[in-house]
Amino acid sequence: MDIFIKMVTSAQFISSAVIIAVAIIMTFVIEHAHKLYVKKTNNTVQMNAIVKSTFRMIKTVTWIISILAVLEFNNIRVTSIIAGVGVAGAIFGMAMQDVFKDVLMGMHIINDKAFKVGDVIKIDDDEGIVTMFTLQTTQYTSINTGDHVTVCNRNISKVGVSTGIYDIDIGLRYDEDPDHVKEIFTTCAKRIKAIKGIKNAEYLAIQNFEASSVTYRIRYWCKPKDKWVMRRAAMGVLQKCIIESDIALPYSQLDVHVIDSHGN
Repeated sequence: MDIFIKMVTSAQFISSAVIIAVAIIMTFVIEHAHKLYVKKTNNTVQMNAIVKSTFRMIKTVTWIISILAVLEFNNIRVTSIIAGVGVAGAIFGMAMQDVFKDVLMGMHIINDKAFKVGDVIKIDDDEGIVTMFTLQTTQYTSINTGDHVTVCNRNISKVGVSTGIYDIDIGLRYDEDPDHVKEIFTTCAKRIKAIKGIKNAEYLAIQNFEASSVTYRIRYWCKPKDKWVMRRAAMGVLQKCIIESDIALPYSQLDVHVIDSHGN
């Protein structure tokens, strides 16, 4: 009992207890400050992710300093521990380099305001609605497949935000009168514009000359998440316009030259 009383009344024990108590109080203060900051500000999800990581790092540093101080007060050489931690930190850093790349890319996305939750983004050949963003990963729901996709931020080398502008290209024969085609497709664009969910539509004239056809284009605007539904509806209207008109779509043709045994 005397040994226990002597231990708890020693300067080392009291100092250690005070340091731990201060660390606990600091942790509560930091957490309260974090909640108060989030409540008072109207930041984006990306900025809140940075703030959360920053406050978490402050708490971690607070506890590391507190533990080192406790060890120092109890006559434990901190320098050798720091040296060992340095070696372990180097190994840990090599193992965590991909995580660091994710975080750096996440901060780069936030700094450039590349996209936010709710945006429709284009990554590689896919397009989807961003449902969650952190400093390490980006999650989105693919418009093309409906899959829920998680991408490490380090793998996002090129990303674009969809503007909701889509084109329909139609190939027609070379002998079609361009003015007549313009009249038909201008009327068709007006009918496409009348579709519920399509904001606007217009005829954009000739786009290209192919080997056996001339390419004309109709452009329409809609919400990116509705692009496939709206495209099917627009294609249905376009098909009716073509059927009702006197224009015809070209068919693939193959010219065959027959040579008889006499070379004729």
